[in-house]
Amino acid sequence: MEGDTPWRASWPRVESVVDLTHLMVQAARVNCTLTCSFLYQAGAQSSLCSQSKVTPVHAALDAEHWNLAGQMIKYMGGCLYVPDSRGRLPTHLMPPDRHCQLNEKIYEAERKQLEDIKEKKKDPIEEQRLQEVLGVQQLLFTTNLARDRVRQKRARARARARRSQVSSVGADALLVASQRGLQQLIYLLVKKGGVPVDTVLDPTNDTTALHQAASHGKSDCVILLLSLGAQHLLSDRYGQTPLHLAAMFGHDQTYQLLEGFMRQQEPSCRAGTTPQEVSRHFYSYLKMYHKCSGTTRQGSDVQIWNNPTDATTDVLSRIDLNKMMEETERIAVDYSKGEAQEVREVVMKELQEITENVSSKDRTYRGTLELLGSTADGTRLYCPDEYDFNILLDDCSGVNVLVSEQNKQEASLSGHKLRVEVKTMKTGLQENVFQKNLCIRVRQCLSTYTLGDMRVSIVPPGLTRTQVGVSLSLAWQGNQYPLLLIGIDLVPIVVIPWPEEIPRPFLTPANSQMMHLSNTADKSWRCSFAASEVKVLKHLDHQERQVFLTGKALLSCMKAEPWMPKDLKKQFCWWDTRYWKIPTPEGFCFKNSFLRQLEKKRVEGVEWQEEDVMQHVISVFRGMCEEMVDPQTSDERLVPAKVHAYFGGDCERPKVGHGAPEIIKYIKNI
Repeated sequence: MEGDTPWRASWPRVESVVDLTHLMVQAARVNCTLTCSFLYQAGAQSSLCSQSKVTPVHAALDAEHWNLAGQMIKYMGGCLYVPDSRGRLPTHLMPPDRHCQLNEKIYEAERKQLEDIKEKKKDPIEEQRLQEVLGVQQLLFTTNLARDRVRQKRARARARARRSQVSSVGADALLVASQRGLQQLIYLLVKKGGVPVDTVLDPTNDTTALHQAASHGKSDCVILLLSLGAQHLLSDRYGQTPLHLAAMFGHDQTYQLLEGFMRQQEPSCRAGTTPQEVSRHFYSYLKMYHKCSGTTRQGSDVQIWNNPTDATTDVLSRIDLNKMMEETERIAVDYSKGEAQEVREVVMKELQEITENVSSKDRTYRGTLELLGSTADGTRLYCPDEYDFNILLDDCSGVNVLVSEQNKQEASLSGHKLRVEVKTMKTGLQENVFQKNLCIRVRQCLSTYTLGDMRVSIVPPGLTRTQVGVSLSLAWQGNQYPLLLIGIDLVPIVVIPWPEEIPRPFLTPANSQMMHLSNTADKSWRCSFAASEVKVLKHLDHQERQVFLTGKALLSCMKAEPWMPKDLKKQFCWWDTRYWKIPTPEGFCFKNSFLRQLEKKRVEGVEWQEEDVMQHVISVFRGMCEEMVDPQTSDERLVPAKVHAYFGGDCERPKVGHGAPEIIKYIKNI
C-alpha cells in the first residue's frame, strides 16, 4: 500500500470462499473496514453464513458498526434481504432510518445501472423492454420500500390496477436482474411481485434466475436466490445445473459457493460431465488460447497501468514474436479432420434444422444457409468456436435498391458518401421488420426445439439480438475439445446484382456478381461483402497467409475473449479510476488494411519472402495510421487513422486503428 501501486493491494487468494468469509466475519466484529474490503476482493461473501452461523453483514450489525455494515451492503456485495442462520434479516438489526436510507441508495444505484444499459442499446425493442423493466422496478419499490409512507400508500392504491404490469414483465425483469446482479430488484420481484423464484426465464434452454446468476458469476445474487428458495439442483433442458454453468464460464467464487450446498454426489449433465469435470475442462480450454500469460484459480499477478500506452507496451513485451510466427500455421484450426470437422458439421446441421423450422413458419426466411467468416476462409485460430452464417433469401423479387450520394453534412455524420435504400412492397422487408422478426421466429423455434447431438447445448445468454440478426451461444463437450463456448451469428440477407454505383476494387473475385444487403435495427440497410472477403482470403498463397495469420495472432494475444475470467481480462486493461480496454485495432481494421496491402502486392507483381513476414505485418499496421508533425518539435509521428472497408467502403462507416502506432513502434524496437 505504501508503494507505487497502492491500488494493487489485496488479500492473497489462497483460502476458499468459506474460509475467507469466516475471516471477514472476524474483521467485521472489530470494525476493520479495509481488511473486509480486501477479503471481499479476494472472494469473501458479505452475506454468506460462515462457520460461526452469521454473515459478515450480521456480524457488523450485531457489533453496531453501522457504517461498516452500510459499506458492505453498498460496495462489498452485501444484501439487506438475506437472513442469517437464525432467520434474522439485516433490516431487523439496524435503526429504521438507516435501512430506509440504504434501500433508497440501492434503488438509485440499480436504477442508474438499468438506465445506463438502456442508453447503450441500439435496438428500439431492447430499449422498450428495459423501459418496461424500469417501470416495474419503480412500481415495486414505491409500493413496498419507499420511505415516504403517504407516497407508498398512494402507490399501493394505484398498484391494484397495475398488477398485470408485473405479471407481464416480471420474467423479463428477473432475467435482467439475475444477469446484472440487481439484488433489490430480485427481492422485490420474488417477494413482493409474486414472480416464482424458479420461473423459467429463457425458454430456449429452460434456465432459471439461479442458472443465469451462476453463469454470469453473480455470487451475491446466487446467495439471495438460494435464501429465497431457489433449487440449486434444478437442471436446464440439457441437464446442466447452476453449478455446471458456474464452472463452464470459469466463475470460481460462484462455483465454490454453490459447491458448498452439495450434500450428495455431483450430478451429470446430458453430455455426461459433472461440474467438477466441467471446471477442469474450462481451464484446459483457456490454455488453448495462447494469451501472453496464463491464469490460475488463484488469479494472476497483473500489472494495471495508469496509462494506455504503457499498458499496450506491457502486453506486447510479454509476446514472443518469433515463437508466435513459428506457430501460426499450427494454431490455425484445420476443419478437414478430427473433432474440429465434427463441431462444424454439428453446428451446420443444427442451424440448418433451425432455419428450416423458421422458414416453414415464415416464408420470408426461406433461403440457403451460407457459412462465412474465419471458419469459411480457413483463418480461424486456436479453437473451432466461432461461426458466421447468412440466410440468402430465395425470393428477392420486388426489391428495388437505390444508391445515392449523400450531401456533405450527411457524409460527415455517417462517415461514408453513399446511401443505400431499399424500396419494396413486401411488408416483411420494410423498416426493421426483416431483422426484428428473425429473432422472434428463432426464439419461437428454440422454445420447443432441443439440439440433437448430446455433446452440444444452449447456454446463457442463449439467443440475443444483434444489429443485423441474432446471436446464439452454445457449449460443446467432446473429447479433443472437452469444452468449447461457441458463438454463432445468423444474419438474413437480400441478394441483389452488384450496383454500378458501388466500385468493384481490384481484388473483387470475377464470380462476385451479386451483393448482399442486411437489415439493421435502426431501419436502414447495410451492404455486406463478407462472401467476397471469404473468396479472397480462402485463396491466399503461403506467404500471404503467413502475414495475415501472424498479424491476426498478434492482435489476438492483445485481447481477452469475452468468456474469459475477470482476472485474465484485467491483463488487457489500463486503469484510471476504472478499467478500460487497452487501445487495440479491431479485426475490421486489420483485415481491410491487409486487403489494401495485398492489392498493392499483386498490382506490382512482387513476391513476399518468408524472412520479411514481420516487415509486411508492420506495413499492414502502417495502413491504419497517418503521419502528423508535432508543431513544437517538428518531429513526425504516427497517429491512428480511419480505416475504410476495402469492399464497399463508400457505404460503410470507417473505424479508427487505435493502438496501431504503439504496435509498430514496439515491433521496430525489437
